[in-house]
Order: sequence, then structure tokens, then C-alpha cells
Amino acid sequence: MKLLTRALISRNLLGISTSSIVAMILISLFINGCSLIDNIQEQSLSVFPEKEDSWKLVWSDEFNRNNMDMSKWTFDVGGDGWGNKELQYYTDAANIKLLDGKLIIEAKKMRFGGNEFTSARISTRGKASWTYGKIEAKIKLPYGQGIWPAFWMLGENIDSVGYPNCGEIDIMEMVGSTDGAENATVWSSLHRPDQSATESDKTQSETAFYKNNHGNWFNDDYHIFGIVWSSGQIQFYVDDHLYNKVRIPISGKDGYSVFREPFFIILNLAVGGTWPGSPDPTTDWPKQMEVDWVRVYQQSD
Repeated sequence: MKLLTRALISRNLLGISTSSIVAMILISLFINGCSLIDNIQEQSLSVFPEKEDSWKLVWSDEFNRNNMDMSKWTFDVGGDGWGNKELQYYTDAANIKLLDGKLIIEAKKMRFGGNEFTSARISTRGKASWTYGKIEAKIKLPYGQGIWPAFWMLGENIDSVGYPNCGEIDIMEMVGSTDGAENATVWSSLHRPDQSATESDKTQSETAFYKNNHGNWFNDDYHIFGIVWSSGQIQFYVDDHLYNKVRIPISGKDGYSVFREPFFIILNLAVGGTWPGSPDPTTDWPKQMEVDWVRVYQQSD
């Protein structure tokens, strides 16, 4: 319900008159007992982030080297589907290059390790992690059926508590297509353990999306994808537009306490999987995810 209300207010995605939208929202609120004020307030913050002078840069990679800085990154290697039935094999360097101050993650149609495609996934796991801050990256995204670029985070304690008990923060995901609105839309999510479930691997999620202005595709230019994360909320933005805010209860109940622990950063370009589906004959190769920089800020004293 919150996602529908947020989308209708901010972008009128369905092409319905404003009066009809308001009527639909009011009916839904009456039925579901939701707070209209809550949703409107989240959309009123249209320019973001605020108070830039309060942030101190604590970690970054500007990719101004000839090779990967392995003091900051590690390669995640393998081709077992990564829990999503993905089709690529992640290599340890063959699908990464640094060119003109940019990190390029390249997905190729090339058989390797029993998989039909190769790509790369890098993370700061074991090198750096953070609790709270402003975390952002400037990225140009690829498009195409079956292409799934992502900029996200996992809890540092994943080895000891497993998933989903470690928590997951998806700062940006895009599900590509050959043409259409998918290439102009990015998604953000929080995933946390469902403590009311009897099975230990059950997940609770909050998901929202942002559609680029005028339907422009995200492969047309570089865009900044980021979060501002505090003990009380996580806010998601694209460039200077805030489009999603998730509150973290003070009690930390219902699994939200995972978002008060350290998380590490991941960048990857997946091929296929349960969400995007498989590439088809319209998907040309190779596909490139271009990263200008990744930066982490924390509040200055």
C-alpha cells in the first residue's frame, strides 16, 4: 500500500487524473488504516541530501589507478547461481578493468566454469565496513534483457549469523530490458529476518522504485545512487532526489536491529536470475557497468 501511494503521488505512473488519484488513495487509506500524512511527508523532501558541510569523507575509491586497489576490494568468485539462479560465473579479474578513471565491470557471453556467461562482483568484505553514514556511487548502468546491475550492502556478520540474519541494504538495482520503462527505473530494498516465522531463513522486505525524469534510460549518463543511514532511518536517493525512507524502530524489533550493525559494500553485474529472467537474442554483448567513484561519509563531530 505505501509503495502504491508513494508512486501515485510522486509520478502519476498510471496516467490517471489527480482527483481520481486522491480518491483512490483516500479509499485505500480508509480500508487499510494507513497514514496519508506519512507518505506525503516522505515525498515532500524532493532535494537531497541536506547539510553537506556536516559530512566527512572517511573512505572512497576514485579508480584513478591502472589496477584495482586490493587493499580496499576483494573479488567474489564462483558460478553457483548466488541464491538467485544467476547464469554468470564471477571471475577474479578477467571481467574488471580500469580505464580513464572509471571502474568497468564487464559481462560477457563466454562459457567458463560450467556457466554460459562471465562477469564480476567486488566487495569491501574483510577490508572495510560501516555503521551509518552517507554511502553513494556514481554509475552508468547497462541495459538489455537479463542484465541485473547492483550496488548494495550486506551485514559484516554474515559468516556467523547467515542470511537473512545479517541484513541487506540494496542501494540500487536495475532489471534491464531491450526497451521500455525497466531501463529508466531503479529499485531499492531493505531485507531483514522475519522473526515471526518458524523457519530461520524467512525474510521481511521493504522495496521502492524511482523512475528517471522523462523516462530517460539510466545508460544515457552517470547518476549518483546513495543512502543516508542513521540509527532511526535509511533514506534512498538518486542524484538529488529522495524517493524512499524506511524508519527503523527504536526498539529494533521485527528484525530491524540488523540495521544498527556494520555493513560492507558490493558492486556486481549479474546475468539472468529469478528477477530479470534470462538474456534473449535481443541482448547484445558485452555489457558494461561503469563506476566513476564510490564514497562513504560519516557525520563530523
